[in-house]
Amino acid sequence: SASHGAGRLRSRSAAKQSITNKMVKQELLKHEVDLLGGGFDEAPMAYKNIQRVMHYQDDLVDIVGTFVPKIVRMCGDDSPSED
Repeated sequence: SASHGAGRLRSRSAAKQSITNKMVKQELLKHEVDLLGGGFDEAPMAYKNIQRVMHYQDDLVDIVGTFVPKIVRMCGDDSPSED
């Protein structure tokens, strides 16, 4: 079976402890993404590199399209974490 996403590089609690607001702002600015809300546990650097993940499963899937977010709205850090 193939993965449905990149997968976590850091647990939610580890991401909240290690990722800073400055890091998130720099990453989102680099990719021209507007953040309307979200916690550090969902920051881009909390996840594995999707291109690398897809490369490792290229014998399992045919990529027919990609999604590039431009606006993100998720729960903030005040929401209970799942781990």
